[in-house]
Amino acid sequence: LASALLVDAVPEKMGEQVADLGAGWGYLSAHVMTRKGVEAVHLVEANHMALECARRNVTDERAQFHWADATSWAPEHRMDTIVMNPPFHQGRASEPQIGQAFVASAARLLAPQGHLWMVANRHLPYETELKKHFVEVEEIGGDARFKLFHASRPQRRRR
Repeated sequence: LASALLVDAVPEKMGEQVADLGAGWGYLSAHVMTRKGVEAVHLVEANHMALECARRNVTDERAQFHWADATSWAPEHRMDTIVMNPPFHQGRASEPQIGQAFVASAARLLAPQGHLWMVANRHLPYETELKKHFVEVEEIGGDARFKLFHASRPQRRRR
């Protein structure tokens, strides 16, 4: 349900290089493949079984599968767009720091003019983390249970 809300919100043009962080079984990636101009979709997933499911569900030759932790994945080049429905728990307790780490990773992985499109449970506190890592952040919709965000212009931390 959350990912379906996000699919309806992402634009028709997403750029050439797109990453789906925490790709799961590939739902978001399959929809990204329908957008114009997409040359590669990188499905990044730490759960091996989920990634194997994604391989069966997303058969487009532009799909690239990465068995990796989205918070430490390091591609050869920056992404134009990132989509994500980050996990927010391990076990039963809500752990928003997992999703916050996904936000930081998205900022690190995006090109300077890159865009992040994300969906999250309404009760989780991602706004501060988004504003810390992106110049522009907007809540673009959702419903009673989920909120949708579009963030752009990732901030690079000066050393």
